Parts: sequence; structure tokens; C-alpha cells
Amino acid sequence: MTRTAYAEINLPALRHNYAIARQQLPGTRVWAVVKSNGYGHGLLRVAQALPDADGFALINLDDAIALRHAGIHAPILLLEGAIEARELDEAHAWQLDVVLRSEHQLQWLRDCGLPLRVWVKVNTGMNRFGFVPERAIEVVQQLQQDGICEVAGLMTHFACADDLAIRLDAPWQRFMQVVTTTGLPFTAANSAATLRAPLTHGAAVRLGGLLYNNNPFYPDTSLWPAGILPAMRFAARIVHIGELAAGDSIGYGAAFTAEKAMRIGIVGAGYGDGYPRAAPSGTPVLVNGQRVPLVGRVAMNVLAIDLSAQPQVGIGDEVTLWGDPALSCDEIAWRCGTISEELQCALTSRLPIRQIVADSHPRSLPDDQTAPAQCLAYL
Repeated sequence: MTRTAYAEINLPALRHNYAIARQQLPGTRVWAVVKSNGYGHGLLRVAQALPDADGFALINLDDAIALRHAGIHAPILLLEGAIEARELDEAHAWQLDVVLRSEHQLQWLRDCGLPLRVWVKVNTGMNRFGFVPERAIEVVQQLQQDGICEVAGLMTHFACADDLAIRLDAPWQRFMQVVTTTGLPFTAANSAATLRAPLTHGAAVRLGGLLYNNNPFYPDTSLWPAGILPAMRFAARIVHIGELAAGDSIGYGAAFTAEKAMRIGIVGAGYGDGYPRAAPSGTPVLVNGQRVPLVGRVAMNVLAIDLSAQPQVGIGDEVTLWGDPALSCDEIAWRCGTISEELQCALTSRLPIRQIVADSHPRSLPDDQTAPAQCLAYL
């Protein structure tokens, strides 16, 4: 079956982005965050593209075990720790670091009696997981007295690091209360905190968005490092060319009405592939390197674009939906009122993947790719 849309994952771009981060963070370990299938880029694909990474951070135990089975020997951190008590046995067997974030997890640790490496999470205002500072100090002291687990360090996650209008002073002071008292190393910074607050770098930073070219401050680009490249391109082919007369509408709900005669291209991608239905008319795509606007409502399998200024474009020509230096996923997400991570994670499993494994040398999966969805996550 011919596929009209695909995602292209650029492995050299991932390595390049990691190298830029590494250069700017001397003396700090850089953990690559690969949760949610590597932000939609492919768990194993990303991990194997970063053989020199200082470590990986993710959520699911099964994903961590998949990395170990693939020969990944770097440190792996379970960002939410054990979801069930039995997972601590697996974490020990597979040499995984675990976050300790709750009283019930603390009891599981005591019950299992295994010498795990533990990062104690401090709640500094996110108010989802973690111990308040006073309790975090007690937990660290208890674990050190028990002597069973290795307290590798402290962890926190800032609620508002991606909002430059909100200062980090208050959560940072709460966290420093624990760091100063215990004298432990820490990891506090995601991509946003890494970029805006060097004091938060600590022993290790946890980079997700930055590796995948997702600017947490978009449309503000003042803190965005030069040279970061898109690691994912979403593209599709034009499957039909039509005309609208003045007054004609197009698509569901007649959401767009032409004010004058228009040349319309129908693109073979929609929300069934992961392109956001929320994208409004005027959202740009790239055709022959030129920006042209989307018109009407995005459907499950198609969307429409205005080709009035591109008379040479025909059926079968390619359209870049995001992931080009001239059209970032950040911009599409911003126009939809969301963030680029959501769009990347929303790409559906039916979408074929093409890998760029060396500069300018894409390697494509065949159009009749039939691997089951549970396998596609690890390609």
C-alpha cells in the first residue's frame, strides 16, 4: 500500500544537538530524556544514536529493560521510580537508578532490602511528586542510617521553568535547603532550566526538548542555542489539485470560504497521522521551500493548502508539515495553542519512518511496512 505521509528522523541531528549541549555544560553530566518513545522519535533509535550519552532518563520499566537488551550500558534513571513494588527487583537486576518520590515507595524500598541507587525527589512547587524539604532531609538521613540503599543524590522538577516571566528563586531556595543540609549532588534542570539558570545545572541535567529541537520559550528565541537542528521532519505528498471559485467553501463545517478564485492542493496527511486538527487556516506548510497556508479544517486523512502562488506544483509533490529550519514544529504547535512535544508524541504508529543515519543519506522503511505497533516503538 502506498503511503502518502511519513516522518523522517535525523540521527546525525540528534548527535549534533547532544554535542552542542555537552560543549556548553562542562563538568555536568547530560542525561538524554527518552520517555514517551523518545518524544515520538523512537526509543531505541534515539538511544542508539547517542552512544556517548552520560545516561538516559525515562518513565517505564519496560523501556529501560528494552535499552539494556539493546546493549545500552549507560546509567538509566527511572524518573518516577517504581510504579509497583515488584519493579524494584527488576530495577536492581537491570542496574537502574530509581527516583524515590513518596512514602509508599519508601516503604517498598525498606521491604525489598536491595542495594539500589536512589535519587530522593524534593517537591519545590510542582506538587505532583516528591517530599517537602523538611521531610526530604529526614528521608535522606534515614536511608543513610539504614545503609542498604545508595543515596545517589537529590532531584527536583521546576513547575514554571519554561515561563520566563516567573522567577525560579522560591523553588530554588526550597531545594537548596535540602542540598545544603545533606551535602548531596543533585539534578534539578530540564531543558528550560538548563538554558535559563546555570545555577541549577548541578551534577546532571535532564535534556529532552533541547535534543529534539523544541524551544520551551517559543516564540522567544533569545536563550535558544545557535546551531540546534530539527531531528524530526513530517512530510506528505499532494494527492489532488482542485480549484475554488470566489464564495466556495472547503472541508468540514465549511470553515474556510474563498474570497477569490484559488488553486487548492489536497495533502495526504491529517489528524489520523498526527497532524493537529486544531491547526487553523493560515498555518504554514512548505512547498518547494516556500511557505503556503493551510485552508479549512484538518481532516483525518487529508488537509488542504492554498497553491495559488505555486502554479507549477502538481500531484505527487512533497509538502513539509514541520521540521525544517524554515518551519519548526514549535511554530506549528504555537499556532495550535500547544507545545511541540505534544505534536511529536502524537504521530501515529501507521506513519512510516525514514531514518537519516548519515548526513544527507536517508534510509527509508518500505511503503508496505507492516510491523505491529508494539514493535514500531523500538525501531
